[in-house]
Amino acid sequence: MFQVKLLAACICLPVASFASGNGADFDKYVEELSYLSLKDPKPAIANIASGFGAGAGVFYAAVSYSNFDTQTNVEDDDDGSIAFGVGLGNASTGVGGEITVGITSVSTSYWGDGKFADEGNVSLKLHKQLPPFLDGDAASVSLGASNVAGWGSTVDNPVNVYTALSGRKNFGKYKQYGLAYTIGLGSAVGKNETKADVFLGVGLGYDDWSMSFSQIGEESHIGATYFIPQLPNVALSVSQADAFDRLNARRIITTLSYSFQLNGF
Repeated sequence: MFQVKLLAACICLPVASFASGNGADFDKYVEELSYLSLKDPKPAIANIASGFGAGAGVFYAAVSYSNFDTQTNVEDDDDGSIAFGVGLGNASTGVGGEITVGITSVSTSYWGDGKFADEGNVSLKLHKQLPPFLDGDAASVSLGASNVAGWGSTVDNPVNVYTALSGRKNFGKYKQYGLAYTIGLGSAVGKNETKADVFLGVGLGYDDWSMSFSQIGEESHIGATYFIPQLPNVALSVSQADAFDRLNARRIITTLSYSFQLNGF
């Protein structure tokens, strides 16, 4: 819709003014034309739960890799995981939901102990769209529980019950920038996911790019996300966790994610 409006604005600019040497109108035409190729901004915040959730029938999957395992805390011990899930319900007219299955052990015969998928968990989330506030475009609140069930060593980890409030707003002369923010509270966020603490984050999007900063308990994360134009609905996120090395756990987390709408929903 945004691009259609811009195209109309460009077409309606008087051609006669260009011929008469009206530089201001021509500069405006060039400026508006330059924004036609931009996509709607998609601000993303790395590594924290969001107040927004997937719509009904939206399937999502993600593969993550970290060069340091905070659970084992052993030097040169990396970590990987896979998650996939589906959205349910309608958050605009009722309540939406998500069911996510995580595989926290992705070892193979070429990497790790070779016991692929011997550890994993299930997470649940409810989310509800709210009327926008603070001059925003959209808002949502969620209530979720991570690690509500599992197998392998994940059963020893605590359940993280959390609530999150998120909002989004596009701004700029052509609405070419996107701002997203989240604030929340979880029961297993601080002290290496053992104590209750707050989490919050802010993301800024432009075209296919997004930058974010988030604070998860005592740990800071700085991240960048690229929505790959050649691969619709695929995003690559790279973040520096424990960015200021306050917990002696500085690491890189790389995540490749994908989503699509399932037929029949």
